[in-house]
Amino acid sequence: MKKAVTIKSIAEQLNLSRNTVAKALNGQYVPDSTRELVLKKAQEMNYKSLNAGRIEVGSRRYRILMVAGKPLININYFIPLIKSVENFCYDRNYELFQYTYTINRTPFASFAQYVKELNVDGIVAIECFDKEFVAKMINMGKPVCFNDFTASNIKLNKNYDIISADDERSVYNIVKYLGSKYNIRHFTFVGDRTHCSSFYERYIGMIRGASLGIGLHSDSHDILCKDESFDYGNPDAIKTEILKLKYKPQCFVCCNDFVARNVCDALKSLKLRVPQDVMVVGFDNVPESTAVRPEITSFSIDKDFLGRETLRTLIDRIEHPDTPTRTITVGTTMLLRESTNKIFR
Repeated sequence: MKKAVTIKSIAEQLNLSRNTVAKALNGQYVPDSTRELVLKKAQEMNYKSLNAGRIEVGSRRYRILMVAGKPLININYFIPLIKSVENFCYDRNYELFQYTYTINRTPFASFAQYVKELNVDGIVAIECFDKEFVAKMINMGKPVCFNDFTASNIKLNKNYDIISADDERSVYNIVKYLGSKYNIRHFTFVGDRTHCSSFYERYIGMIRGASLGIGLHSDSHDILCKDESFDYGNPDAIKTEILKLKYKPQCFVCCNDFVARNVCDALKSLKLRVPQDVMVVGFDNVPESTAVRPEITSFSIDKDFLGRETLRTLIDRIEHPDTPTRTITVGTTMLLRESTNKIFR
C-alpha cells in the first residue's frame, strides 16, 4: 500500500520545517519563492489535500480598500509604503482596491457608494487628515487602519486603529542631543503643525526638548503657516518668514525632509551657513535629505514594515472588531548628518 503524502513528507523532501510547509499550503505568509517551491513539490508528490488545505485554513480572501485622502505628491516616501501594502495583499491572495478622495472635489456619498458596491472587509487610510472625512469614514462601520491621523480632536472610540512613527520621542531626542552636545538653545519649528498628527507630534517633541534649555517656548519662535496659504516648497517664501522671526534660531526643526531641503536653500540665500551658523533637522529619510550638501539630519522609519504592520493591524481589527481603538507607534532611527555636525566644512 502506497504511503500517504503528508506535510511532514513534503517538508523532508524540501529540507524545510513542517510549519513553513503548512503555511505555504494554507495560504499564510511565506516568501513567494518558498510558496512556489512548496506548491510545486506538493503537486509532484500528488498531495491529496492540496486544494482543500489552501481553502480551509487561514485563506479567507479579504477585500481591502486603500484610500488616499489626496493625490500622493511625496512619492519618494509613499512608494515603498504602498508597495509593501500591495505585496502583503498579493502574498495572501487578498483583493486590493485603491481610491483617491479629494476634499472639496469628491462627494462623500460617491465614496460611500463605492465602498458599499465593493463590499470591502476593511480600509487602509493614507494621508486622510480632514476631520470631517475621517469621522464619516469611521462612522461607515467598516474596520479602518489609518497610517498617520488627523491632528483635529476626534472622540470616536469605534472600529479603527492608527499606525504612526514615534514622532514626538524622535524629535525630543534630537533636540536634547543637540542641546547637550552643542549648547543649542533656540530651536525653530517649520511646518503646519495642524496638517496631521505626525507633524503636531514632531512640534510637541521639539517644544519638550527645547524646554530643557530655554524654558517656555512661544509661537513667535516658529514658522507655522497653514499649508493652504503658504508654499513650503518655495525657498523665497521661507526666507521671508525667517526674516520675520523675533529670535535668531540656532536650529530649524522641520516637519519633513522636503521642507528641510528648502529651508537650507533659504538660509543659503541669506548667506547663512549650515551647520556653522545654523543647524537643520528633517524627518522621513527620503532621497531629498541626501540629494545635495549639506546632507540633512533625519529620521528613518522602515516603510516596508510600516505597510505590513498597517495591514496586520487591519486584519486583526477585521477578525476582532470589539478590540478597543489602538495607536501603534513604530520606532525610528536617528541619522546624524552634515546639517547638524559643526565639524562639517
